[in-house]
Amino acid sequence: MPTRDRVYRLERLLEISRTLSTTLEPQAVLETVIRAAMELTQSEAASILLYDEESNQLHFAAATPEHWEILKHQSVPLRGSIAGKALAQRQPIVEMNVPRSPRHFRQVDRALRFTTRNLMAVPLLLEERPLGVLEALNKPGGFTDEDAEALQTLAAHAAVALHNARLLKEARQAYEALQKVDRMKSDFVAIASHELRTPLGIILGYATHLQEVLDEPYKGPMQTLTRAALRLKDIVEELSQLENYQQGQTVLRLQRTDLNALLQEVLTSFQPQAEARRIRLTLRLPETPTPAQVEPEKIRILLRHLLQNALTFTDAEGEVAVTLQPLEDYFQILVSDTGIGIPAQDLRRIFDRFYQVEKHLTRRHGGLGLGLAIAKAMAEAHGGAIWAESEEGKGTTMVVVLPREPAQASSVQHVLQV
Repeated sequence: MPTRDRVYRLERLLEISRTLSTTLEPQAVLETVIRAAMELTQSEAASILLYDEESNQLHFAAATPEHWEILKHQSVPLRGSIAGKALAQRQPIVEMNVPRSPRHFRQVDRALRFTTRNLMAVPLLLEERPLGVLEALNKPGGFTDEDAEALQTLAAHAAVALHNARLLKEARQAYEALQKVDRMKSDFVAIASHELRTPLGIILGYATHLQEVLDEPYKGPMQTLTRAALRLKDIVEELSQLENYQQGQTVLRLQRTDLNALLQEVLTSFQPQAEARRIRLTLRLPETPTPAQVEPEKIRILLRHLLQNALTFTDAEGEVAVTLQPLEDYFQILVSDTGIGIPAQDLRRIFDRFYQVEKHLTRRHGGLGLGLAIAKAMAEAHGGAIWAESEEGKGTTMVVVLPREPAQASSVQHVLQV
């Protein structure tokens, strides 16, 4: 039958395990283990040494508060120390008469002006991988088998908690680094798009003027120059649109709009391009008008990018179809094509800025990878959403869900969650 002391230790170990499982900072884990080790073994002091593979030494990572300022600068060799032997043998070691032990590393006691009378060292292992050593020092009467059992259990929980806390810390650092890179990218995009506007305006102004005054042989090259400058202007506008949305500077100028007429207008503008590429462009609309409270220009931008994307990745004799489906509180716009489709592993990333499905060196279709990111921004600005459904080699359908009224945006999100 378990003794009262054993029951108490088991209860405390359970409580400590719960605490460690919710402790997310490595230093907090270490300090919790130090206090627990002293409490469970009734020791005068405790310490944790972590193993450093580069130096092949143990370094103090936590200790009894009054010893920490000195110990944080100390290291212990694997050879010639009790802690090192416990780690090497992967099992607890108890020294009942430390002053006479040849394995004791006395430099630490000298630095602390402290006398270690007895000591228990328990390795911290994670699936047999050495992390460090947990030590308890100077227990009146010496350490028992129950102390060894309690400290081993504590060490096992501590190793897992410390590993998890380290992983979380590394994940946070990686996330902060990504955020920094993303901010740098955003700053570059903002500066570049701003600084390019003025020289582009000058180039386009002079190009337009020269087209009117130059002789016929020079008009062709000037038209080519003008088209290139206009393409660059479009890129700058795309960067600006996306950056404004990312910075929360997108302002909606809502007005009552008939979506039937808006979709018809946008498709008509793409009809020459579709015909030139021998792609059938079709539009399926409700029989009655579809009124919605939107900003027409931003919906145009959204549709242009989806249609341009669909036409770009659809071969000759293919089809691009746009369908408007009014529902109770929201409506869907489907842009379907019979093109090359999107690999399953890329579906979740195609709306990321600058993401290209094709490999950089082999892609044939050009573009910066901003079109779908802008389409997503325009949909989200209206409180809606966008996603892709695709099968590689069989085509893609872009689905846009938008609320009829801004106040109904929450119902759209509810539908998406369902």
